[in-house]
Amino acid sequence: MRFAFSTLPAEFLERPNRFLVRARLLASGQEARVHCPDPGRLRELLVPGVRVHVSPETGPGRSTTHCLRFVEHPETGILVSLDSNLACRLFREGLEEGFFPSFRGWLALRAEAASPDCRGRVRTRFDFRLEMDSGRPCWVEVKSATLVEEGIAAFPDAVTLRGRRHLEELAARAAAGDRAAVCFVVQRPDAWALRPQWERDPAFARALVEAARAGVELHACTARLTLQEARLDRLVPVLTSCVP
Repeated sequence: MRFAFSTLPAEFLERPNRFLVRARLLASGQEARVHCPDPGRLRELLVPGVRVHVSPETGPGRSTTHCLRFVEHPETGILVSLDSNLACRLFREGLEEGFFPSFRGWLALRAEAASPDCRGRVRTRFDFRLEMDSGRPCWVEVKSATLVEEGIAAFPDAVTLRGRRHLEELAARAAAGDRAAVCFVVQRPDAWALRPQWERDPAFARALVEAARAGVELHACTARLTLQEARLDRLVPVLTSCVP
């Protein structure tokens, strides 16, 4: 997919909180307040002096002037996307282009789909609900991963209660007879597998293992990026056996 925005190179200075970054624009030398769309820790990526790429964003009521789009890895220079919303857009594009063999044969797609409980009330919302040619609905939750160590992507980068609840609800849908899946989109090209990060969020890691046992499908893929476009690159395995 082609991006609808253009970016400016900048130097990362500091991150006062999860959603705010201070950066120096390289062209003008001016300091900018930048919105960070990724709430993860990102300590391995956002180190002082690293090259980042930001897009100008203005509007009434905004306290920032730019949005943080990419960081160049401090050691390898690989471009990493920090836009967590991009993961869902890439997944949807991959569906439409037949990138995922396991999801071929879907007939209709609904984003931000509500999952009902036994009384028909909204229980939770998943990123996608697919109508399959088999007649069974397939509920899909998409997660964005940015941390890679020695070729293995790890998720989550910070404790995620919401992510754990999504896994529990997916397991409930699988138990009810629906298809259920989680797809991790690694927003960089240098991962060969993905694992749950037990050392950072053991509750999520346990929930992922239990969800897989309950019949939830686990998928992961990498993305290849430039400053102008992004595309899914390859499927990689999810290593639930990596238990400390």
